[in-house]
Amino acid sequence: MKNYIALFLILIAYETVHGQGFEYGLKAGLNFNSSGDITSISTQIPSLEEAKSEVNGFNFGFYGQLNLALLYVRPEIHFSKFETTFDELTVGKSRIEAPVSLGFKLLPIISAFAGPTYRYELSKENENYSIESLKGDSTLGFHLGARIHLGKLGIEARIERGISENEAQLLSQNNINVGVIDNRSTVLSFGISYAF
Repeated sequence: MKNYIALFLILIAYETVHGQGFEYGLKAGLNFNSSGDITSISTQIPSLEEAKSEVNGFNFGFYGQLNLALLYVRPEIHFSKFETTFDELTVGKSRIEAPVSLGFKLLPIISAFAGPTYRYELSKENENYSIESLKGDSTLGFHLGARIHLGKLGIEARIERGISENEAQLLSQNNINVGVIDNRSTVLSFGISYAF
């Protein structure tokens, strides 16, 4: 049995090194206001015209992807900027995000993915003030989504959200420290990526 496991690991390592096991590239996307409820997204953004009014920011950066048979691991790092309006107060934010996705290829061109997202707030500002280096400026959240692979081009949709207090307690009970609880609002984003 040990020989079969060793052979399997050697085959995966060979495929990773000699095949199309590793790729890297650029990615960019738009962030939308969203409740995060998958069943109501079509009613929140029913047309292209209304989708334009729901855009609240953008992101761009780099990714690397390690392909292992039907699975892949994809760390990313990108800059994200967006604005949120509460009543008549508009607050802008910029941050560095580092999501790490574990993906599963459902079909040759379609995959689903999920994983944690680390965020570091660079600034929070509105028209009257700017707050830099707030306490608790790095947080951990969660994302999930789907991606279409068209050769070197990838098209994706993902939902990102914070970790709730109950989820943080559950993780803490299992000796997983998530740091500061992130009560970020749920964000829907659509993006494209290009592999070199």
